[in-house]
Amino acid sequence: MKIFDTPTCSALVKSLLFGLLLSVSWASLGQENGSTFGSESNAIETEQVNINQADAATIARILDGIGMSRAEAIVTYRNTYGDFTSTEDLMMVKGVGEVTVRNNENRIRFD
Repeated sequence: MKIFDTPTCSALVKSLLFGLLLSVSWASLGQENGSTFGSESNAIETEQVNINQADAATIARILDGIGMSRAEAIVTYRNTYGDFTSTEDLMMVKGVGEVTVRNNENRIRFD
């Protein structure tokens, strides 16, 4: 192209134009395949744990932000007070707060 031959066209302008063209190419490729960027992560199934039956090792492995000592506290609480029926019950365990439960709500089952 003639525009790239002009001395006023800097390397920065060339790289910006190249980046723009590359972005448009990738976006159109995703649309042609009927997909959008990031859709693969939505297709991955999240592993779940039955909080009323799982052992501490399983709870610690599956739940984010729950280590072995907190998982053992969950099992001890369950054995002392009975099965959990909701996320609010789970927040009664010392160290298990709203943020932890919210981050794991799609991983917790109560059946």
